[in-house]
Amino acid sequence: MIVKATAPIYADRAAKLVELTGSFTESIYIKKGDRTADGKSFLGIIALSIYPDEPIEIICDPPSTDLKAKLLSSGLFASFKN
Repeated sequence: MIVKATAPIYADRAAKLVELTGSFTESIYIKKGDRTADGKSFLGIIALSIYPDEPIEIICDPPSTDLKAKLLSSGLFASFKN
């Protein structure tokens, strides 16, 4: 799924994201451009330097329909439209 951050993902927002993704048993990855980080890794997420309005791909293996709903309702991300 492609989303965009609603604000820069720094320490407090990265911690919130790790808490959210950590509640899933599935493997979750976050891809920005050509770089990919483990969605459950605080430092990995910080290293991606995620800023608002940039397209971010969230990869869940196996796919989870619940993940998108939780990400969008968290306030961290919004739907991305080209």
